[in-house]
Amino acid sequence: MTNAPPTPESLAREFSDALKGLLLPEEIREIVERNREEANSRICHTHDFCDANVVLFDVFMKHGMDIADEGGRDRWGKLWDESWQMAKASDFWAA
Repeated sequence: MTNAPPTPESLAREFSDALKGLLLPEEIREIVERNREEANSRICHTHDFCDANVVLFDVFMKHGMDIADEGGRDRWGKLWDESWQMAKASDFWAA
């Protein structure tokens, strides 16, 4: 039996859970509020509270996907972007 590859949603949920394990609930709420008010869709306010790239990198590494490895961005860059955007659009499942 093989494990199914991670999906953008499963990675987004793992990313959100990792953020919630690292940050206080009020910090997550503040991130969600700031993101809602942010006019630039490319900005995510998780970076105001932590190095969120490291958090998502750790999630990817749990699945053996080293985006920093040679060719990693080509292999997993789209999945990285989709996962991040889904987590952000879902307010990191903070509710």
